[in-house]
Amino acid sequence: MTKVLDSTPAKEELDMALDDPDLPTQGVFPNEEELKDCITVTVRQPRSDLDFSILLPDGWYQQPAPIDKIDFSKESEFVPLALFSAAKEMLPPILFTVGVRPAPKKGNVAEWLERQCYLQQLALERIKLNKFPFGWAAEAVALQASEFGKLKLRITMFEDGNRLFALIGMAPLDVWDVWVVPLGLCVNTFELLEPKGQSAPLAPKYEDPKPEGE
Repeated sequence: MTKVLDSTPAKEELDMALDDPDLPTQGVFPNEEELKDCITVTVRQPRSDLDFSILLPDGWYQQPAPIDKIDFSKESEFVPLALFSAAKEMLPPILFTVGVRPAPKKGNVAEWLERQCYLQQLALERIKLNKFPFGWAAEAVALQASEFGKLKLRITMFEDGNRLFALIGMAPLDVWDVWVVPLGLCVNTFELLEPKGQSAPLAPKYEDPKPEGE
């Protein structure tokens, strides 16, 4: 149990503090006393342009990332860069993961996010655009069936240097309200150490229809 969670307010107070109950960018940062117990983790990769840092709540664990061979011809496959869990044994599944794959050549981030939810058989609830230290991202709230019951996911997807990153926080639906703040801290403090810059469109561009006769 993290100290961030020890000081988690009642749900009614939490809803007032967060700018979004599922995809918060405000209200997730610890106070000065709690910040002393958080850990800034730098995760190194075989390629330095994939190195990143993140602020973890007290008591979280960095787990070994899966090492399965990745086949990018399958749209749903991402290289796992990191896996963090709220408990050492990873049960219940309260997790934050980081993955990457080449960005598609056509479309935009919001469309790619919606496509990934379909491929992963997730029940997509909504998509929103948010700005983070690493830049703009499309975010989704989704549900997933599991042997532990329904899981709720916050999926944050962004493009950098023609690479598509996916940051995923998940927790059982029945305790999501308790864990939304620690998971929000993870995504809101994620930063690439060598960003290449965002170039892909974030979402479709809509134009007002022209009046008839023009």
